[in-house]
This record gives sequence, structure tokens and C-alpha cells, in this order.
Amino acid sequence: MMVGVVHIGKAAKVAGVSVDTIRFYQKLGLIKSAGRSAGGYRLFDGKQIRDLTFVRHAWELGFSLIEIKELLALRQKHHVCSEVQSMLNHKLEAVREKINGLSRLETELAHALRSCNRELRLKREIKHEDCCPLLTKLDRINGSNGTKHVSNRRKPSDK
Repeated sequence: MMVGVVHIGKAAKVAGVSVDTIRFYQKLGLIKSAGRSAGGYRLFDGKQIRDLTFVRHAWELGFSLIEIKELLALRQKHHVCSEVQSMLNHKLEAVREKINGLSRLETELAHALRSCNRELRLKREIKHEDCCPLLTKLDRINGSNGTKHVSNRRKPSDK
């Protein structure tokens, strides 16, 4: 790791994040700076750059910023493997739920495309530009619970 203290731009480059991301992480209390230069620039040492890299890697694994804050705190303690494993188990369960939801959505979309193609073949006199079977169907079931809807939006309970 580098020796000494660097400005925010260099810290961002080394950690693989943007300067704005570093400022955002600082605002949330995830990362501290080593102080400021005479010119007012934020300064970072090796520890803060390791923290930035840690946050980036945890984010890439799908952890929320709240969960990352917990992981950063756990990193300062001893004998925390079971707590980290518990967080990993919860994250893995959430990812599997998302995969199942996406799989159901894929099936529904493929079915809609097959239905659309089948209707267009049956109604050759209708030009595709004039009528889209899927749009017509969506208009018919608008406001009803005619089909199941799979959403990939986060639930309010997600952090």
C-alpha cells in the first residue's frame, strides 16, 4: 500500500471509486479522512484507502450501505466470523429470492412474446404497425388482477 497521505483524487483512483462517491461515503459516516491540506483538500492515508476499497468490494457483493457499515464495525472486533456468516447467509437468501423472481419474470415475458407472435400469425390481415397484441392485452387487463405481477423493486423491509 502507498506510504503517506494523498489527496482525494489520488485516493479515489487507488480505491477504484469516484471523488463524489468518497464524499458520499464520508457524509454517511462510512469513511473518515486523515484531515485536510493547507488548500482545503481532503487527505487520505493507507487505512482510509483500505476502508474505501473494502466498501467498494462489499458493495459489489450486493451489501447495502447499512450492512457495509455493520461490516466495517465488525472488522474492528475479534471473533466475529459467526456474525459475518449470518450476514452472508441473509444476503445469499435474498439473492436466491431475487433469482427466483427474475426466473418467474423471464417465464412470463417469454410467454407474452410467444402469445404475441401466435396472435400475429393468426391475424395476418392486421399489420404489426397497426395493432400490437401485447399492448391490446395489457389494456384489457389494466386495473384487474388478470395476471401475476413480479416486481424486482425492493421491499420496504430491505435496507
